Amino acid sequence: MSHTIRTRVTAIAALAALTLAGCSSDPEPTADSGTSGTSTATAASGGATGTDRESDTDRQKIPRLRAYLHSTMAFGAPMINFDKDGELREYADEIDVDYWDSVDQLRAAMMQGDAQVAATPAYTAANLYNKGIDVRLIGQVVWGMLYVLGPDTAEEGNWDELKGQKVAVVMPGEMVDLVFSYLLAENGLDKESDITYVPVNDPRQAVGMLAKGEVDWAVLPEHLATVALKKTAESGKNLKRVFNLQEEYGKATGGPARFPMAGLIMPGELVDAHPELPAAILDEVTDTTAKVNGGDDATIKAIAEQYEMPEQLVRDIIPRLNLEVVPASESRKQYEEFLKILATVNPDVYGGTLPDDRFYAE
Repeated sequence: MSHTIRTRVTAIAALAALTLAGCSSDPEPTADSGTSGTSTATAASGGATGTDRESDTDRQKIPRLRAYLHSTMAFGAPMINFDKDGELREYADEIDVDYWDSVDQLRAAMMQGDAQVAATPAYTAANLYNKGIDVRLIGQVVWGMLYVLGPDTAEEGNWDELKGQKVAVVMPGEMVDLVFSYLLAENGLDKESDITYVPVNDPRQAVGMLAKGEVDWAVLPEHLATVALKKTAESGKNLKRVFNLQEEYGKATGGPARFPMAGLIMPGELVDAHPELPAAILDEVTDTTAKVNGGDDATIKAIAEQYEMPEQLVRDIIPRLNLEVVPASESRKQYEEFLKILATVNPDVYGGTLPDDRFYAE
């Protein structure tokens, strides 16, 4: 088994990945994307056919099983043991992990067979599918990790506290912004007139603005929110989480205090050729997620090493990542509701049409 995880981020550089960039402004797919499903599956499955699924003893391994992740702790933690535990060796000759930085990279990897499973923001998966790229959603993993930081004197949960305030919002137009904008409107505030909206492309810049007092409010994902609180305290500013956007989402929708923020996709024809593989991958990720949430020492140590952070800080962050593996077929209703809610802010965010039955792996 090959181990090719490339740790390309230092602790502070990893923070920038936490915005979970999406597809709201994706360019159209290339002209040959309509036929990409066949080439993707051929590369990904090694030419395997449906006859490979009869039994464990007859199963033909695929040459490689590569997990393609966004370099954020929310994605990385549940997959930290992906190429180490050996549970997937009966399915693939080679198992490894790589990272994507942009949706263009993710799209290319899925079309060219360079990724057999990928972690994506919720609407990115639907957007790819609606643009003719044959991907299947196999499950949800991250259930919301967004917070609004503000002065420690502010009343928690009171949206009127934001009136007239400068609010830094990381990655305008993407997941953080979309969820915040929806909740702002649901609580009777206009983003254009009731607050001074400060779009910030680089999440590290938002932390610096808080520390310097250039803004007193910021909408941030974990684990960036935790680091921002630590840095601002060191600079003499006392901030806190004034809004837990997961809880605010529950209040606004009348449902659970969480939303299907990110999940796992696979190439469609690989799923068709190896229908046992999605469940095997979800089992692997479920086992690791249980270790993460349970504070398993070895797992926490591996995460701390991957992200170059103290183990205790990792333990503090884990509960706020809201990690739970739920198969696509079981989470479909919540997923579709979330997509429709995001579309109230940006109608084109997932491609305009809810994915059909084929999109959801059984």
